[in-house]
Amino acid sequence: MKVKILILSDIHSQNITLLNILHSAKNLKKPPTHCLIAGDITNFGTIADMDQILNTVNDYFKNVFFVIGNCDPYARNEEFETKAINVESKIQEIEFFKIIGFGTHKPKLKQKLLNKLKKSKDKVCLLTHVPPHNTQADMVSLNRHIGSIELRKFVEKNSHIFLVVSGHIHNSPTITKLNECTVVNPGPVTTGNFAIIEVDSDFKIEGKIYNLYEM
Repeated sequence: MKVKILILSDIHSQNITLLNILHSAKNLKKPPTHCLIAGDITNFGTIADMDQILNTVNDYFKNVFFVIGNCDPYARNEEFETKAINVESKIQEIEFFKIIGFGTHKPKLKQKLLNKLKKSKDKVCLLTHVPPHNTQADMVSLNRHIGSIELRKFVEKNSHIFLVVSGHIHNSPTITKLNECTVVNPGPVTTGNFAIIEVDSDFKIEGKIYNLYEM
């Protein structure tokens, strides 16, 4: 069994570029069945702006999960009018693994959720806006690392986290490793970037970073 996932981040309300990416991904010979969005869906937009973008993604992929980023409006789940699922501090299921959102930093709450999952031995994907510190996913100029130290510690402490999906750092698109955990930063939709990964039932991950303008 395998699940194929489209990964987006940092859309920043660039709707035309987003539509072109969605069209390209949907028309692959074997298109993804799920989509994860790692925040910055708008560019300091409104909840209505977020709804419109998320509903556009939902038109192409029915299984859409997201977290908010620093350029998005804060809202309670009931304020969104979209079928896309905000996974912040919640447990959701994708086929044979669980997903938890780590868009804002409430590690005690997330640790409680992870402790529940440990009892069932479920593998976990973290969907986050900011990447973990000191990986290829959080590098900026002069090889500086500006990711979350807290998130890195969280991943290192919880070995059943097998995948971290992040964004935020526009110039560090990568699929890399943090110990045994795969870390994906697809790069920003604003420059045509996206990633597609395939996860099998043994939690092995194959994936690639794409750029719309280089396909």
